[in-house]
Amino acid sequence: YLTPAGSGAGDAARTAARLRLASALDDCRRGLDHVMATVENLFQERGPEDKVWASMVKQALKRRQPGFNESYYGFRSFGKLLDEAHARKLLVLEPDEKSGGVIIKSYNPDY
Repeated sequence: YLTPAGSGAGDAARTAARLRLASALDDCRRGLDHVMATVENLFQERGPEDKVWASMVKQALKRRQPGFNESYYGFRSFGKLLDEAHARKLLVLEPDEKSGGVIIKSYNPDY
């Protein structure tokens, strides 16, 4: 008995791998969605001359969603989640030399 090419255990493993990747991408997207909504709210609440710090975003996010944990969305740290948003051109980040913190200079409102 011969099985058709492209079927069997190899296909099942590839399908499982694709499903895991799709799930991880969905998790990443949901994490970014939470961050972007929080950043947008903070920018709207604060004046244009007020700084929005990364630490503020995390605090506000934890108030909105007390169970929020960036590792659930596939990130080792909150900074890595912000770095991903920056890499996707969703946020403009600027390190603050004096404090060692990160300032969110702007965000992409079309996210």
